[in-house]
Amino acid sequence: MSLFQAREWWAVSAGIQEEYTHGAIALGNVDNDTEHRHLKIVVGSLHGMLRVYYPTQAEFKIEHLLLEEQLEHPILQVEVGNFIPHCKLLGIAVLHPKMLVVYMLEGVGGSGMAASYFKLTKKYEHHLGIDGEHFTAYNMTFGHFGGARDQDQLVVQALDGRLQFFELDRFAFMQQLSTCLVPGVLAYAESIDSILTASSDLCIECYRYQILATSLLKKKKNDDEDAKGVTAAKSLHAEWRTNLGETVLDIKLGRFSTLSKSFDIVVLCEFTLFCLRPSGEIIFQKRLGFHPSAATLYLTDSRSDDESSSQCNIILGTHAKQWMIYNGANLIWSALAPTVSTALAVGNMGGNPGMIVNLDDQGHLSVNYLGTDPPSSTVVAASETKEINYEEMDEEHRTLLNIIRRSQGERRTEPKERILIRAQVPAIFDATGQHYDEDCAKGNRADDDIVLGPDQNPLQITMRVYVTYTGSNIIPNVTLALTVPQNVVLMSESTIHIDAVDGRSSTPLIVPVLLRPSSRAMPLSLEVTISAAYTLESGQPRTSICAVKLPMCMMCRLVPPVKTSTFKFTLDTNQAPPLLADLFQDMLTQPGSTPDWAKQVTGSTANVLSFQYYNGIDVTILVSKNAGRYRIQSSELDALWMVSNELVERLQLLYEASGEDQTPLEIQYQDPLPLADFFGAIDEHFQLRKSVNDLKAEINDRAHEFRVIQKRLLVRFKDRNPSPLNALDLLLHNTYHQILELSKQMEVTQNKLELAANRLSCSVSLLLMLMRYKFALDGPNFSILAAHLSPMISNEDEMGWEEMTEAAVTELLKTSLKSGNKDHTAVLAPEIGFLPDTKKLKKHITIVCDRLGKGALFIGNRNKGDDDNDAKNTE
Repeated sequence: MSLFQAREWWAVSAGIQEEYTHGAIALGNVDNDTEHRHLKIVVGSLHGMLRVYYPTQAEFKIEHLLLEEQLEHPILQVEVGNFIPHCKLLGIAVLHPKMLVVYMLEGVGGSGMAASYFKLTKKYEHHLGIDGEHFTAYNMTFGHFGGARDQDQLVVQALDGRLQFFELDRFAFMQQLSTCLVPGVLAYAESIDSILTASSDLCIECYRYQILATSLLKKKKNDDEDAKGVTAAKSLHAEWRTNLGETVLDIKLGRFSTLSKSFDIVVLCEFTLFCLRPSGEIIFQKRLGFHPSAATLYLTDSRSDDESSSQCNIILGTHAKQWMIYNGANLIWSALAPTVSTALAVGNMGGNPGMIVNLDDQGHLSVNYLGTDPPSSTVVAASETKEINYEEMDEEHRTLLNIIRRSQGERRTEPKERILIRAQVPAIFDATGQHYDEDCAKGNRADDDIVLGPDQNPLQITMRVYVTYTGSNIIPNVTLALTVPQNVVLMSESTIHIDAVDGRSSTPLIVPVLLRPSSRAMPLSLEVTISAAYTLESGQPRTSICAVKLPMCMMCRLVPPVKTSTFKFTLDTNQAPPLLADLFQDMLTQPGSTPDWAKQVTGSTANVLSFQYYNGIDVTILVSKNAGRYRIQSSELDALWMVSNELVERLQLLYEASGEDQTPLEIQYQDPLPLADFFGAIDEHFQLRKSVNDLKAEINDRAHEFRVIQKRLLVRFKDRNPSPLNALDLLLHNTYHQILELSKQMEVTQNKLELAANRLSCSVSLLLMLMRYKFALDGPNFSILAAHLSPMISNEDEMGWEEMTEAAVTELLKTSLKSGNKDHTAVLAPEIGFLPDTKKLKKHITIVCDRLGKGALFIGNRNKGDDDNDAKNTE
């Protein structure tokens, strides 16, 4: 749909620095001109200024302002209707925060437009609330309540959800909506004689007027003085409720859908346009790709005045200064609006039907039309006709087609004006750190597991984050969010607020971030993610992300060689091994280490390096003197991951920097996969999950028992002649102590579960690396394997890591790794629930490893054979 500019026919600035609300505009023949019956525009501001305009021609003239009256109170809403008693003249209902006033516009010196001037006459007023109760108005609506055809009645909604009904100049009744937490949109459906409102739980409710009128507040007839003033009401129930799931902005009534027989309820929400039947059923809904600001229904047949029988379209104003026109769920027109619309209306202005009246929050009032203006002059052919060059036309046509194809094929480019983030991380610890104070550490939650150096100072590094803006203006309210791994403690808040970033400055904004290693968890990653969230001048929210890797010293330190080990594996390479001292040179230059200690590590044992994580676990790397073989060993399986990953990354970086003539580095793993030890980590994690679920069920049972005992005690305490407790108090105390003990056990078990999840994540990452080098998986195949055997561990009750991995691995065996016939038939996936045990999961992981070992691939045709026994086991 192409976007056109709406043409402004008439415009005026209704007020200077005045604010206008959504309901501050109304159209009607308010001067009761019986000869012409033209529409006038009534606007009211929060400053209490009421104005009436009558545009008769293009461009504003002072004669178009019929009335300008300063009222005493702010104007929340204005409506035009038959509010004058004992006559059929139109009046203006003005809603103030504490008062509802009905005025009449009268001409002096004549009737209609023949009058010399107009004056505003107050007909009656209603002070909101009864018996001195506090009542602050929010909005109002009007209609022929209860079938009153000749007069329009008014209802005002308060901030607390009370509805106060008025029959012209007489108060009718008041009703309280029990489901109202905050007030919502209000509308009246005449065909079903019902009040429609939006509740705070994102629902549309329909209340019959007869039900509202008969469920009145009645005083009790009681002689007790304390009961005087106590009121009671019949239970008030909605005729129907429809859950929309979004905040309702406006409700319009009219025949909007082609399937409707009487009228539709059109509900505008924050992101969706709903069309409902009078019974509350949703006919259709349209997801909007913009943020709406105002809406109005208009008749497609301008000669008809009956909205219930004639088809209607809707105009939606957006915060991007656009008007979207829908016929049902179809967008039929879009146009650029002069301002962001606060209120919209359609009427006959100056003899022109279908004019759009637009009002914004600053008081700019305009009358617009859609389409184009006719040409002011006729097109005259030139006296001398130029001969047409068809070759130039064909060349121009081909050039334009190429431009169109390139523009459609290219991806959307990022805007040039954006926030850039760059981080500078030192390779060694800070030379001087703040001395560790135990008293201060107790008061800081981040100092519970602070690692101290040999000089009893906390080990720390200061990362500098550079924030720059490529634009030429100032971006306010930039929020930096930092995400660090579990083995790193962030000494500041994880969210940093920056007031403004000046794009005109040549010096970037520097944000220092203090990081310290932690001994709480086994290192899983050294990557820190920094994201910046900001909003451009156009209102578009944007984000910038930067990922930076911390140095190896943030996870471990060098120690003298450790010979004892339980878990080990060997990696073979096709390159001559470098000196480990050169490969890990940064670990030898950390402050706080003595020369003797460094000499002890790198002297005679240059082919052996031992690292100690800050949680006390050691990892040793041994390198062969003659061949490129590296053995990594440790007392824990999960401890092998980070050091081996760091070794592989440094080897790849070393041989990539050697030059193009160098043979590419190839890494192989020949030993069997450590599946038995890996399955032990799975069983430990799964058993702890079961323990957490059992503890939750037991806590729930004890809590239910505690509540039942409380209820029985309360019943006995309320009795005038209570029966004996029969040891209920003792049972209450015992149950309470059981709940406390179970809560402590739950806390301990959850801490163990977090540590087990950390160990399992490290073990999965290690297994993935070994499978990659054992089965020679390329990048795409390894990505598929890592997506199905994910190192991201979930501890949820019903759908944890074991359940998701079991479903993913089973799907692999049924599709990519299927034996025999490779035709993939659609199979309904079973429902995922808590596994009874891990036998199937471990069996399926073993089958995946076997098929990969026989040459199977997720992508490609490197099949060496199939195994029928594996196929039977999978089935």
